[in-house]
Amino acid sequence: MDWTALRVDVAPGLADAVANFLLEQGAPGVITEVRDVRTPALRNDRARLEVHLPAAQHARVATALARYLASLAVIDPAARDARLESGPLPAVDWETVFRRHHRPLCVGRRLLVAPPWDVPSTSGREVLVIEPGMAFGTGQHATTRGCLEEIEEATLAGGVASALDVGTGSGLLAAALARLGVPRVVACDTDPAVMSLARANLDRNGAARTLLFAGRADALRACFDLVVANLFADVLVAAAPALTAAVSPRGRLVLSGLLAGQTDAVCSAYSDWRVAAERARNGWRTLRLVREGA
Repeated sequence: MDWTALRVDVAPGLADAVANFLLEQGAPGVITEVRDVRTPALRNDRARLEVHLPAAQHARVATALARYLASLAVIDPAARDARLESGPLPAVDWETVFRRHHRPLCVGRRLLVAPPWDVPSTSGREVLVIEPGMAFGTGQHATTRGCLEEIEEATLAGGVASALDVGTGSGLLAAALARLGVPRVVACDTDPAVMSLARANLDRNGAARTLLFAGRADALRACFDLVVANLFADVLVAAAPALTAAVSPRGRLVLSGLLAGQTDAVCSAYSDWRVAAERARNGWRTLRLVREGA
């Protein structure tokens, strides 16, 4: 198989967001560089991200990345100065690289996320076995971990009889909700390509009764005690009316997938809500929102 390197130079503050997007598009890993002796031509105010892709996937990912950067520029003008380039690569054993990247990970007090090839023997934790693939959500990223921690806290507090996972990807968050005792769990995603992987992961983790829906949250005519949305900042802004409508009157809304500098823009779209808690990790933010007066 022929492989291609896709490189993008961006402002350092956008590097995590772009890396997150590339992983969601199916990149097995992202190399991030700053200017040093190896990259003397790289500007001081730029970070370089590089992903290695099968040549057959390169055009799709490069086009999707260009569109994402254009949408990101609407809320962050620094994205307008991004630069993309591509080049061929020699053959590499990416399966070995992929497996080294995905390792068991303890999250919070009750959860452990592991790939199928490395499931540890443990007691006292709910072990979620997730097959990494062409969908985001293996627990490795800061936003996924923030959502898992919020899910754990919400279920420990009680009163969560129903929950909605918006942009489910691999199905990890929905599986965690079910395993932590939420009786009614619904998961949705606008990408039909992730449905089979999400269904397999849900079934594997004892969450077969979770309803999996291909579509947007505004297509659901129901309210939930807890709504979790791990999306990009611009999508969180656009989806504010739908996500607001999906939360029961005294429910909570968890938003993630935004960088520190994007918090104000996202919160302004949820003017009837207040931030009850904020988790920060590696420059990313996870917000817990409750309605004003609740």
